[in-house]
Amino acid sequence: MQQQYQHISSNIQNYSLIITLSRVEKKNALDPIMIKNLQDILDDNKNNHNIRVVILQSSSDVFCAGADIEYLHKMRNFSYEENLNDSKQLMLLFKTILSYPKLIISKVNGAALGGGCGIVTASDIVFATQKSSFGYPEVKIGFTPALVSAFLIEKVNLTNTRELLLSGKIINAEKAQKIGLINFIHTEAQLNIEMDIFIKKIITKTSPDSIHATKQILYTQLDIDNKLERAAEFNAKSRMSNDFKKGIQLFLEKKPHNWI
Repeated sequence: MQQQYQHISSNIQNYSLIITLSRVEKKNALDPIMIKNLQDILDDNKNNHNIRVVILQSSSDVFCAGADIEYLHKMRNFSYEENLNDSKQLMLLFKTILSYPKLIISKVNGAALGGGCGIVTASDIVFATQKSSFGYPEVKIGFTPALVSAFLIEKVNLTNTRELLLSGKIINAEKAQKIGLINFIHTEAQLNIEMDIFIKKIITKTSPDSIHATKQILYTQLDIDNKLERAAEFNAKSRMSNDFKKGIQLFLEKKPHNWI
């Protein structure tokens, strides 16, 4: 049965919950509605025993462009408390993906940036096409990638985390695989075939209870709850800065950022 949410659809087939981002006109940029709908879909299917794998994908040639810039523009007038509450919604989504009792696979075709790359980073397994790209460009617009820093550092080590977050650089799929950010790269034609083979093995060769327990173990090893709470506070504080307000305004006006 297919469920339709605003900008997102979900469908269960062959023991897989397929969640498709379809806010094409905004390049699947994340706003509160998108985040809430993703959260609701995951919550609603958490205890569904007919689901063994969750697939996060896009209906277009962009996986997710990150935060909705127009919504960030509205945040310029938010209080600290409003920014903190907003930040905690994305924090909850990341926590849900990291601790979810089922295997979560991101299927990336195109750009996965900012919060979109955060979703990829939080996923258990990542398949990507050769033309995919990844990055956290927040520092270029006066923002900070606070939330993802809490678990990116555990995935790609401190050296690569520093390079990605402090430079805001965008990397290709080959580089992302080399540093351990993603698992597999395939041509567009081969991607679905390889994913089907992988998922069939997961469904037939692994115990669902063991997957659940192992994910609990991995989440516990991250010791991440307090780190994410502090990161949400950093995130909210960064939105109060003059650089954030300036950066968002320049972006909306399509003017180059020059921080000298």
